[in-house]
Amino acid sequence: MKGWVLATRCQDATMAPLIQGGLDSAGIPSVLLNKRDSSYVGMAFASRPLEIWVPEAHAEDAQAWLKSLEG
Repeated sequence: MKGWVLATRCQDATMAPLIQGGLDSAGIPSVLLNKRDSSYVGMAFASRPLEIWVPEAHAEDAQAWLKSLEG
């Protein structure tokens, strides 16, 4: 995805929309890429994480916001 960077991967499908909502609340646009969809079917289908991508211009803010969740 040109102009976008991977912010994080989520193994837990219920956590991904919560993280995306938090980024949105912080003013950081994001998209959720669900590689579990049929267009991404492969051998590791069940273990594919959901990915949250942000525009390159918001990458640092997204990483800072995600880091704040750890502490």
